[in-house]
Amino acid sequence: MLKKIIIFFVFTVLYLGTAGFIATIWVNQNFGNIQWEQIMLNLAQPLNGVAVSLIVSGVILIFCVSLIVAYLLYRLIQKKVPYPMLVCVLIGLLCLSYPITKWHLFDFIRSRFVIGNIYETYHIIPQVKTNGRNLIIIVLESYEKSFQNSQILEQNLSPKLTQIQQENISFSGFKQLRQCGWTITSLMSSFCGAPLKLNNMFVDLSTYHSFIPGLPCWVETLKEQGYETVLMKSARIQFTGTDKFALQHGFKKAIGYRELQQYDEPPISTWGLNDRQLYKAAKDEINRLAQSNKPFMIVTVQADTHQPVGNINKTCQRTFNDYRDAVICSDKEAGEFVKWIQEQPFYDNTTIVIMGDHLVTATNIDSYIEKIPNREIYFSIINPARKMTAYPHQYTNLDIAPTILDAVGFDFNGQYGLGRSLFRSEKTLLEKIGYNLEYELDCISQKYKEWGNENFSSYFDNPSQLQKTPLNQTIPFLEAMNKFVAGNKIREEFLNHVWVEQDFGQLKLQPEKIHNQSVNITIQYVIPVPPQSHRTLTVRSHNRLVFQKRYNELTIDTQTFPISADLIESGTIQLDFNIDTNPPTKQRYPGIELLTIRVETSNKNN
Repeated sequence: MLKKIIIFFVFTVLYLGTAGFIATIWVNQNFGNIQWEQIMLNLAQPLNGVAVSLIVSGVILIFCVSLIVAYLLYRLIQKKVPYPMLVCVLIGLLCLSYPITKWHLFDFIRSRFVIGNIYETYHIIPQVKTNGRNLIIIVLESYEKSFQNSQILEQNLSPKLTQIQQENISFSGFKQLRQCGWTITSLMSSFCGAPLKLNNMFVDLSTYHSFIPGLPCWVETLKEQGYETVLMKSARIQFTGTDKFALQHGFKKAIGYRELQQYDEPPISTWGLNDRQLYKAAKDEINRLAQSNKPFMIVTVQADTHQPVGNINKTCQRTFNDYRDAVICSDKEAGEFVKWIQEQPFYDNTTIVIMGDHLVTATNIDSYIEKIPNREIYFSIINPARKMTAYPHQYTNLDIAPTILDAVGFDFNGQYGLGRSLFRSEKTLLEKIGYNLEYELDCISQKYKEWGNENFSSYFDNPSQLQKTPLNQTIPFLEAMNKFVAGNKIREEFLNHVWVEQDFGQLKLQPEKIHNQSVNITIQYVIPVPPQSHRTLTVRSHNRLVFQKRYNELTIDTQTFPISADLIESGTIQLDFNIDTNPPTKQRYPGIELLTIRVETSNKNN
């Protein structure tokens, strides 16, 4: 029996080492030099809307090949090598050292036990005064200035963006931190001046109701000061919780492939709309925003240059028959989109930002890319609010936030979050601390904890605990609170602000100073649709229907309910919510989760 246990232990170590070694090679070939945090986070996300076949086939390949290789090694060592058990264990540990080194696992684990002070020392949120200038941000997947290296790549793959770079403001020195090596944390760092930091790595962000809820982001300031704010993404907006991040940090509207399928056309990308179609959708959205007579900010997140081979729409020609063709096509589409913006009547009052989200990895031209020295992410600004000069800096995604705020001409002190404006002389944190900044960002931070990175709670966790009483009290809604308020703040003020019964819930609000006027109630909420079911949400006020909608999957939504004056009794507004699940489920799930709420008289503009 002891011998069998020893054999099992030895083979397990050998197999784990072999699997770790092969998995590291496979990940590096298909996704590049990504980080452990990214792997753990993405493994927990639902696969719909991403390259499902690639990931599933990879898991099967790694499992099977590792098992075969480990078995053959074990048999060979048993026959040919003295002390075979010891040799098997040593080989297994040696193989495991490769992923541990490659993915900086020791640093990652060590940082989880060390208290840092980088957020406490350097994180600054200034007062920002906007000026009504429009802002359009184009985020290009994995886009580098390195694509301009014609000597190594055989031609300049981005001639239009090179011209934009030469004729406008461009920044050199854009370096990638390991915390900013994938899209969601790149976006978060650029809009909030802080990277995504989760203590629990296996987090399916698509089923969580909050996304670092207390973290300030500058888009929130724009929204509060009257801007229309929109994020449009080629891929599914729910992937890695992009919808939660956007809608809870200042974007009024966040849409992706599912919401934009009417724009889709062949060839279909595994990651979503091709760039041409996303720009077409963006033009329609921009025209709508321009007619609203409000300042606007819109962000588009492209995907045609996603690894491993990219995507080429039907208007682009193939020259190299590899990833380079996707870069050339993406450059063409971005250039045409910028030209269209410049021809619009609102352009004089609009600043355009073009940036890559991170460095490119794991393409079929890596043999070329890896020869390029001093690789940098692309970053240019067109039509800033005033004539500006860029200081020479070494910088990261953290510094994008204050730089954009400066470019649009907003009044602030040049600092935002951990970022420092590149239009000012103050050193960036990368210049002050060097690449030890990566380790510092991973360390324990009490300030980051207070923002709520440990307060994630899934809609499908502990359903037995969800038998709570629906909201049955009247909430005095003060004028001072007459804005979108984060759900966790409401929770602090009122008990049971969330109704969680599956079938029915009632909300009563008593706003001050409504004076028998009609009102609009805007509520941001989540419908956590149970698996294999759909839900219909019906909202009534005193038996009068005000809203009805069917949901096929877990969705975050924002709706405005108009309530006429005759439905308001004694200054109290009553909303009755019915949630029907079809087909019915044996297990109970939350009915609806309230995130934010705003009450306003219908004759107000904001």
